[in-house]
Amino acid sequence: MSLRDVAMISLRDALESALVESPDDLATHYAYADYLQEKGDPRGEFIQLQLALEDPHRTESEQRKLRARADVLQQAFQREWLGVLADELLGTIEGHMEHWSLSDRPYEIRFYRGWLDRIVRSAGNNRYSDLARLMCQSPETRLLRSLVLEYDEGAMEQLAHSPFLSNLRVFQVGSRFGDAENLERPFHFIANFVAKLPRLEQLYVFTRGGLSYNLFSLSNLTALHTLQIARLDRQNLLSYLASNPALGNLAHLWLRSQAARPSFVDLAGVRAILQSPHLRSLTHLHLHCSDLGDVGCTEIVTSGILKRLKVLDLRYGEITDAGARILADSPDLRRLELLDIDHNALSQLGIDALRRVLGPAFRGDNQQSGEELAQRQYLYEEDFA
Repeated sequence: MSLRDVAMISLRDALESALVESPDDLATHYAYADYLQEKGDPRGEFIQLQLALEDPHRTESEQRKLRARADVLQQAFQREWLGVLADELLGTIEGHMEHWSLSDRPYEIRFYRGWLDRIVRSAGNNRYSDLARLMCQSPETRLLRSLVLEYDEGAMEQLAHSPFLSNLRVFQVGSRFGDAENLERPFHFIANFVAKLPRLEQLYVFTRGGLSYNLFSLSNLTALHTLQIARLDRQNLLSYLASNPALGNLAHLWLRSQAARPSFVDLAGVRAILQSPHLRSLTHLHLHCSDLGDVGCTEIVTSGILKRLKVLDLRYGEITDAGARILADSPDLRRLELLDIDHNALSQLGIDALRRVLGPAFRGDNQQSGEELAQRQYLYEEDFA
């Protein structure tokens, strides 16, 4: 290998390293694209096309032409750009997975600025997957920003060892609408993987099990702004979440209790969230299947959180007309863009009190009967909207 070849390899490595360190730096993306084009690499043109599509001043006609050309290049060269992941994500050439129907396709992928940006493993396909092992060997995932494992099959145990996922921004395990029975995870696996994601912004955990105290105490969650837990299944987890100083940027918190008696989204846990000195960026608070009841409404009002909330979602609970009146009497309630108290225990009196304050920003028509409330059927609802 000549010194010139060594220099060129070193320049490419330097540019790629710069992208990994600063993946949002447009200047580096343009420099990398220019370098590849100079070397006759079609990926350079592909990057330039995808960057051009980000220009909001492009006409619809220009965008169609750019997108059409980018699609041609992707179809022609994506196997090369995916490296060891190609056969797993696209299927072997003999298998012709590219021609399967969308419902049969095990993976959805997306490129962004010329790099593999998103992988979705569908819950609808439980074929054996070698994805996690291959990702641990794949530098092509260095700029991956979104990984959705609706069907996990033990992937996180392996992914925790990958040296390439430091730029992951969105991670989901489990399906919001799927069957959680095949996603019972040992407690430490999710925390071990998430601990390796310093830039994580959105975390969605829709599994049965796998929620450890360590997950809620991780110190690397400083960029996290959205957290959704669909099956909260252990006592006192919310107190750990509320006491984590790394969660100062958390704006959207969505919690749903695992079907249990009592609810795991309980009054003590909700109180910890409301009084947390760290969760000061919360603007969207969703507490589903909670037994916080009317006392919890008092806690919400007295905590002062209504001064900054945009959305308060208390669906599937035990709030009665007394709680509705407590909320309606707060001068801060009208700041909300949405209050949802669907499937609680309000009569028309409580509904009217809240609607007079909020008008169309209030939802709460579907209420439980006294018998349903006595049986606490709300804990077993399967609504994830």
